[in-house]
Amino acid sequence: MKHKISAFLLILGLLGNTFPLFPIDDYYNFPNQSYKGSVSFETNRTLCIFPFVGIKEDPTKEYLMKGIPSVLLSELRNLEYTYVEYPRKNIVYHSFGDNPVSTLQEKIDSESPNVKRKRKEINDERDLDDLRVGKKQVSPEKDPRYIKITIKQMWEKKPLSPDEAFGVATKLGCDYILSGTFEINDNSLKIKAFLFDDYEGKTFPFEHQTSVVRAYQEMGPLGESIRDKLQGKETTFVEVSANGEEGALVYLDGIYLGKTPLANKKFPIGKRSLFVFKEGFFPYKTDVLLEKGKKFQFDTKLSIKLSNSFISVTSNVESDVYLGIQYLGKTPISRVSIPSGMNRLRLSKEGYIDSFRGIDAKDDEETIIDIQMREGQTDVYYKNKQNVFLDHTYKDFTTYSIYGALLFYASYAYLNYASRQAYSGARSQVTLTDAIAINSFYQNHPDEFLFWYYTQNQIIDDAESKAKSLKRMAGTLPMENRKDRQLVAGPMVILMGLMLVSAATFYFLGLDQETLEIGYLPVNPAFVSQGQSAIEGYGYMQFHLRY
Repeated sequence: MKHKISAFLLILGLLGNTFPLFPIDDYYNFPNQSYKGSVSFETNRTLCIFPFVGIKEDPTKEYLMKGIPSVLLSELRNLEYTYVEYPRKNIVYHSFGDNPVSTLQEKIDSESPNVKRKRKEINDERDLDDLRVGKKQVSPEKDPRYIKITIKQMWEKKPLSPDEAFGVATKLGCDYILSGTFEINDNSLKIKAFLFDDYEGKTFPFEHQTSVVRAYQEMGPLGESIRDKLQGKETTFVEVSANGEEGALVYLDGIYLGKTPLANKKFPIGKRSLFVFKEGFFPYKTDVLLEKGKKFQFDTKLSIKLSNSFISVTSNVESDVYLGIQYLGKTPISRVSIPSGMNRLRLSKEGYIDSFRGIDAKDDEETIIDIQMREGQTDVYYKNKQNVFLDHTYKDFTTYSIYGALLFYASYAYLNYASRQAYSGARSQVTLTDAIAINSFYQNHPDEFLFWYYTQNQIIDDAESKAKSLKRMAGTLPMENRKDRQLVAGPMVILMGLMLVSAATFYFLGLDQETLEIGYLPVNPAFVSQGQSAIEGYGYMQFHLRY
């Protein structure tokens, strides 16, 4: 009875002090917010290729275990993506609020006009359905049904059977697994391959028969069948020409197909982006439609880039003139038409050093160049050993090393200056430096002397510690060490020395027979043939300034 009375009093108390209760939507202000849901789809799948296993053990044919999948890999290497009608959803963002109009990301983008992001064409299943029925058209880069394929070589793993693929796929992160078996009877090679799709949980078998001798050369049909299955969409044949121009590069959706004239290349149907390019011509780009059961044949006329820039070249001796690899003629040449843009001019003549000039040809302008050719050997003057790294020579690295030594010397000087400043700064904080004054202060104020002494000593110790630390970093050169003229090593002194040694080393390595000439000359060369003594002459060493 006592418990019932207590419960009754508690209920009365709660009724007298009621708290306002809000719906969770009102509490979080959801009615004032309204966002559409959106979906993030998978963007990448992995194809793992495993070794094949022989039905009959034969050590002489073990090379086929990795040889067969290697050939198939070469057939599948330029497979950019697979087509999946119903791609996997990674993240689903549910909509909330009344009559949502835009997604959360679209609302953020609208409120951040200065931030540029790629517009997302497909946000939900409704957009994807519009793609499926043809209401919406987007490029494969924006279509979530086109998923990039990454190929992994699993040569070190053991060959798999179809039943083992189920467990291995998840364990190794493989969306697709390609493996199989091979059997040899006399000179006949029978290959059974399987492609396991982990998402669908299905295994697709393939068979191919050829000879052992021509196994690698005749495996194209098997690779083509597997490729068609992975592409996941019907394909059609593509033929592209460029009005008789050979060697133009052909790309579909950024995938290189080959050079013109291009014939019998398979590609998935749908709206595609065609790009044709050849040096010296304006690139051609257009959107095309590949239709089911209909061969795509396309012939484009590439427009040649007109040479509307001009060049005139003169030299002190008649020389051959090249622009890049194009021969322009012999000097002097006057107002020769050349393509606009950056290029390299080269003048060459037997017995003279090749001369190179970079030019930047402008539209409707003439570039005039006069070059003084110098006698010498090109293969010596531009010796390969001079090119230490890319276009940098030993002379360049000598210069860089000297600059490095100067930089470390500047650091050395600064650290010495900072060390002296540490002492100077402490000196101004020490109030008494005279022994008589200190003794007088001790006798007149013995109670304050210990505190003063501790404070002053701490200032001096800190200054000495900082100054010594800076000095250790700098080191000391003999010309600045007035006590014993010894070199005191420090990081800056060591690095300075290393840079100077590097400069001397690079300079020495850069010497060649045109830089340093050593020889012997008689006093009067005209009398050497008449029996002049070899003593009547002199040796010489001459440095040629060739840079």
